[in-house]
Amino acid sequence: MTEFGTDLLERTDTMLDVPWEVILWDDPVSLISLVVRVIKKVFNYDTAKAERLTMQVHHEGKAVVWSGDKETAAAYCVALHSYALGATIQRSQ
Repeated sequence: MTEFGTDLLERTDTMLDVPWEVILWDDPVSLISLVVRVIKKVFNYDTAKAERLTMQVHHEGKAVVWSGDKETAAAYCVALHSYALGATIQRSQ
């Protein structure tokens, strides 16, 4: 294999190892109490953590609510969408 091909494979393997983040975005419609309940249900977080993340979303406009492998991040994003909450995934920085 060429040097270029080897470098590309190594870089790709490294990129797959990078954790992915689920970002929850603020919106003007969802009640804070609803967001807390959804975070607790989707991520199985305790009330204190769910409230802290919800307030971060409310005050800062977004919060990283979970980090890990890409497939699970995508599944969590879909779960949040099912409650009409804005969420995206991105590579951890």
